[in-house]
Amino acid sequence: MKKPGNRIKRWGFGPAFFFGLISISAPAYAGYEVFGGFHTTLISEPEPVKTTLDDWGSEFSSGERQWALARLEAGVRMDSGLEVSVFSRALADIRMNKDAVAFYGKISRKENLEAGESVPVKVAVNGFTGHGFRLGYLHHDDQWTVGVGAFLFRAGHLMAGDLSGQFTALDDSDYNFDAEVDYVYYRDVIFKRPDVNEAAGLGFGLDLALAYKVDEHWSWSVSVEDLFARIRWQDAPFTVASASTDQKSYDEDGYAVFAPLLSGREGYRDSVMQDLDARYYGAVKYQHNAWSAEVRGQYQFGYGYAGVGGGYQFANGVAVTGLFWPEYDQFGVEAQSGNWRGTLLLDQFDWDEVQAISVGIAYGY
Repeated sequence: MKKPGNRIKRWGFGPAFFFGLISISAPAYAGYEVFGGFHTTLISEPEPVKTTLDDWGSEFSSGERQWALARLEAGVRMDSGLEVSVFSRALADIRMNKDAVAFYGKISRKENLEAGESVPVKVAVNGFTGHGFRLGYLHHDDQWTVGVGAFLFRAGHLMAGDLSGQFTALDDSDYNFDAEVDYVYYRDVIFKRPDVNEAAGLGFGLDLALAYKVDEHWSWSVSVEDLFARIRWQDAPFTVASASTDQKSYDEDGYAVFAPLLSGREGYRDSVMQDLDARYYGAVKYQHNAWSAEVRGQYQFGYGYAGVGGGYQFANGVAVTGLFWPEYDQFGVEAQSGNWRGTLLLDQFDWDEVQAISVGIAYGY
């Protein structure tokens, strides 16, 4: 497995390159402009984000999804519209059924179970990290903005697969669990397989963006990320197994502790193809003098939701837009001044309780 120090150096290249680019004087690079930025979104329906990072599942209550996206990019754009950039990125997508989330939360908190209760379990996970480069083209005129890009990257931290099974409560502190597991990974988080060699992956895909100014008031935009995107992994560690709690252990309070008995096989797959879900974004905006109103929508990881916003552009050119996404009670602000744009969205101010947060800063987009 790669040492943590190597990963830190790899992620550090992006910020250094980004801030190095924007410090270059314009005359030295006539005919070029720089762009770059960082954006991350963390959504956790079952429990606060902080709890997921510290002790996953300990506060599960309800919900079906957890996902995280992060991207850091820096590049140059020529007068012809050609773009070249480098990037680092990470993605995690976990989908679960609500009943299993609630039952697992009770077990984690050692709450009383209801004897005879039987709950199906369905979990799917998809994740990776990567760093690479993108080649793109951007056309912009008075009405149209059209962008297209192709990217290639080296990938690590593979995690993909499914778990399906059944929880059955025997009494208020004892339960059975049976499951079928088929997943590939960089670290075996379920069965703790030791000395796993991390797989190497090569990923590729497309992105598209289209915006149109209808008239002085109306405009719309759409974009797609990870279109036809895939990662091919070599020598990927895997486990295909049946797991049960036939061999149990109990804590000092007499509560059953998950101690899976495993039967199946594990090893390395010569080649694994990981498909990435495309993500879609859209917006319709109405502008009247300095005021604006808009509706935004996005679809990713098998579901979609919408948000609304309203903004004002000050005489000095600074534009501020307030945003609200009802699906996760996210509220926040997006501010733009010249080539700079910043975004902050969250569902509440107490970090210990935050379940939905987006943070971003960009230059030249």
